[in-house]
Amino acid sequence: MFPPIHPELRFHNYASFLRRRLGGPAARISVEAGFTCPNRDGTRGTGGCLYCNNESFTEGVLFPGLPVEEQVRRTIASHARLKAFRKLLVYFQPYTNSHAPPEELERTYRAAFCHPDVVGIVVGTRPDCLGSAVLDVLEGIARERYVSVEIGLQSISDDVLAGINRGHTVQEFMEAVPAARKRGIDVAVHLIYGLPGDTRVNFVAAAGILSDLGVQGVKLHHLHVVSGSNLESPFRRGEVRVPEYGEYVGACADFLERLCPEIAVIRLIGTAPREMLLAPLWGKGSREMSRDVAAELQRRETWQGSLRKEKT
Repeated sequence: MFPPIHPELRFHNYASFLRRRLGGPAARISVEAGFTCPNRDGTRGTGGCLYCNNESFTEGVLFPGLPVEEQVRRTIASHARLKAFRKLLVYFQPYTNSHAPPEELERTYRAAFCHPDVVGIVVGTRPDCLGSAVLDVLEGIARERYVSVEIGLQSISDDVLAGINRGHTVQEFMEAVPAARKRGIDVAVHLIYGLPGDTRVNFVAAAGILSDLGVQGVKLHHLHVVSGSNLESPFRRGEVRVPEYGEYVGACADFLERLCPEIAVIRLIGTAPREMLLAPLWGKGSREMSRDVAAELQRRETWQGSLRKEKT
């Protein structure tokens, strides 16, 4: 193993990445910008993603519905732990945060810099919502501050993406990443393990694709079923399989072994409010997941990138 691999975790953790990238410890705070998604409003479909109930993804948004500036100020004031950080990133989290006119995006993004400790923004979005006009806005901010986009890919199979009603293709993702990188914008990618019709082989193969594209971060998430999602009914009918915990730990280890060590691992597990989560009921959090994946890598005597095959 070698830097930036964490010697105990055996993978490149996000805190270390931010420390190097921003010159000191940094934390993220989540806000809601009030946008929707193109597969909800008719642009690319209706109904949203099969697995999605956005209420389950916004636990970190403390003051939804308020102006962005007010959300930022109140979140910082209400979190004692944030006082230890002089560098904060504002994370535009729920829905698709580049699905709006450029002028509105400009106002919304710049509103995040209302506090002197905010040094950058992280924009959760989709590959089909990063056109040139959006990238113009992000590039303008990136000249002055840190900017990252977190792109939801979820699967490298177009059939799987169609089945979960994503409304975009893998090719759109393959075009969006280099377009953002050329503008000086960092890119992180979301993937989900266990989607209906997907395979472990596909999940692991995505590590090579992301490595070749040169992204900066990755978020891994297991399929879970939440109440109010379009996945709830087929799950209750016994038509949906969710992964076992040990299976997912092993799949994450497989993935990390093939992931470029320069790519930061932002997350290894997804969470949902207990009252909304139907399955799987693992009772595991981020720290436990990181510990168990690290233990599996140690058992194998491997680490992030140890089985990576360089592109020829």
